[in-house]
Amino acid sequence: MGTPNASIRKHIRRLPGEATEPTSTLVLTSRDLWFVDVRILNATQEDGTREILPTNGEPISRLEWAFAGKSYTTPAKVAGGPAHTVWKHDIDSQTSEPEKDEGDMYEQEDGDVLECGQNIDAETGEVKKYEELWHDIGVQLVEQEKDHLSVTLMAGDQSHDTKGMIVRVGNWCQGILKVGEDTTIERWQWSHGDHWQLVAKLGLNSLVCGATFDRASLELGKVIRHHDLDWKVVELYSWI
Repeated sequence: MGTPNASIRKHIRRLPGEATEPTSTLVLTSRDLWFVDVRILNATQEDGTREILPTNGEPISRLEWAFAGKSYTTPAKVAGGPAHTVWKHDIDSQTSEPEKDEGDMYEQEDGDVLECGQNIDAETGEVKKYEELWHDIGVQLVEQEKDHLSVTLMAGDQSHDTKGMIVRVGNWCQGILKVGEDTTIERWQWSHGDHWQLVAKLGLNSLVCGATFDRASLELGKVIRHHDLDWKVVELYSWI
């Protein structure tokens, strides 16, 4: 267990190439280490007036990768050495049989974390070493709430090949729903004022992220029915 956190990726580097960041990547992780990782391709000059992050569900081609599950970390064996983290993908936009996802995590002097590992390069199909630099953006208190809140919802319907997970951490909420081969993601942020704002949506299905915004209505084990799918509150945690 750990403190819920929100992190963004600053860059990815496939060795020996240069470091770049072609996506808007946000990872939300709960106290019990449930996570939702969503990577949306940045808009290009060819996109013209298309919004920086899509909010109407299309085009799904902007979704580079999204996955959710639970992470497991082994502490560093020696001072200054890396921790080792494994991310188990229970839901994956790219496949129903995810490859092993793990990396060595090196804390940097400024607090960022450099992840080093190897995986299959989607462009070449070759196994290559990679580096990803992660930055903790901090978790803000939502106005009218007395403390920070973390919520995890899960959904599953084997008869319709459906899986979903939503994680809210403070002022951020992000979810993924996969029905067959169709993936839908949503990303929400509390707007300083009086409302939650949808900042990204890809896919045509509907998630129940809004249920996590109403603290008074939440309780552990509660089942929320939404568009013929049951979402269960599997984690509810608050901290100062």
